[in-house]
Amino acid sequence: MQEFEEDHYATLEVDEKASPEDIRKAYIRLAKKLHPDRFPNDAQKRAQAQEQFARVTRAHEVVSDATRRAEYDALRILVKERQAAKAANPMSDNFVSPISTIGSSSMAQKFEVGSNIKWAEKHLVRAEELLKNGRIPDAETATKEALRLLPTDPRCHVMMAEVFLAKGWRTIALTEVQAALRVDPKNTEAKSLEMKIKIQTAQSDTKGGKKSAAGQAAAASGGSSGMEWWEQLKALLTKKL
Repeated sequence: MQEFEEDHYATLEVDEKASPEDIRKAYIRLAKKLHPDRFPNDAQKRAQAQEQFARVTRAHEVVSDATRRAEYDALRILVKERQAAKAANPMSDNFVSPISTIGSSSMAQKFEVGSNIKWAEKHLVRAEELLKNGRIPDAETATKEALRLLPTDPRCHVMMAEVFLAKGWRTIALTEVQAALRVDPKNTEAKSLEMKIKIQTAQSDTKGGKKSAAGQAAAASGGSSGMEWWEQLKALLTKKL
């Protein structure tokens, strides 16, 4: 997911804790600076400006929307937590399934992996019960603990996807499903959940329209289409900071 692969705050040159107003001002400043129409006679500079302008617009669309920003921030935190867990427990990277412990040359390693599996499974069972009872934050905590112990177990990623979906975060839920399928491409639970998320996303897009995508397309094209979007942008750029 491209919107989760970029540092939108760095792109907009604002702090992670920036207020909505600070984000708006930063976007307007950069939009004026990077707008492709500033270089009508220089094809190379215009192309560079189009790319930069599209990146700034994409960043603004994510962090200026409260729901998308919360989802984006949650993923950034999750990535940091997993990186910390990986550094603290390098052996967890070797886990694929309980069968992988067979034939290990180290008894200590067998015990460590076996212990991780045992406790991770307990956390997953608890997370499922909590989710069924509507205790989403507690379910998220339990699932994160399971992921800390078994970061490459598809069951943990599927459970994390279920939690995020319950929070209404379809995009980040889909990244968890895809993480599960990278480990186990035939995982039926992951495939079923992936289809469910895509159906919900399609229904939501049909109902709400594709305004965001249209804005990005217009920005990338340098203004050849999307007149309504350009009129809105003109109005935005003429506002005083």
